[in-house]
Amino acid sequence: MTLEQIIDMTGEFTHLHELVMIHIERSGGFTGSDAYFKTVQPLLDLLEVEIRIRFRPGMTQQQVKLIVQNWIEQEMRECRN
Repeated sequence: MTLEQIIDMTGEFTHLHELVMIHIERSGGFTGSDAYFKTVQPLLDLLEVEIRIRFRPGMTQQQVKLIVQNWIEQEMRECRN
């Protein structure tokens, strides 16, 4: 399963987008698609690592959602500090 499929399955796209927007605002605001992708890609890489570490065979969709949701919320808290 791809990261995109996991985000879609968990319904966390909007939540993830909020995190991306916080990062963009902290880096001076939206300056174009290149800057957007430079912000998004490292976040997606970190999320993928988190899923790989915490995922266990047999997890339910809700358990995977909690992995994604908790990671996003932790990242948001760190951004606000």
